[in-house]
Amino acid sequence: MAIYFAALVALCALVAAVGGIAAIAVGWVLPNVRPAVEHTRVYGLGVLMFAAGLFSMAAGEAASSDLMHSAGRTVGAVIMAFSVGVVRASRRPAGADRGDRG
Repeated sequence: MAIYFAALVALCALVAAVGGIAAIAVGWVLPNVRPAVEHTRVYGLGVLMFAAGLFSMAAGEAASSDLMHSAGRTVGAVIMAFSVGVVRASRRPAGADRGDRG
């Protein structure tokens, strides 16, 4: 059963990686996220880091040994934690959408 869960997580990571590559290569961001993103390449890097963390978690889930299972999940969680900071760094500053009204 764990292999099916790992395959599902790997598929989600693949979809996230495609979004990150699109943001880096051509500057395309999902429409519901677009107003909040100022630096599309940094956003794409953060999404790619998130996908790498998900892939690591999926590989750890599919591993046969307990050591690889826990190491994959730990490394994946650390990578995903760093990716949150990168994605947050790509966003617009608070109040930037208000213009010059002060």
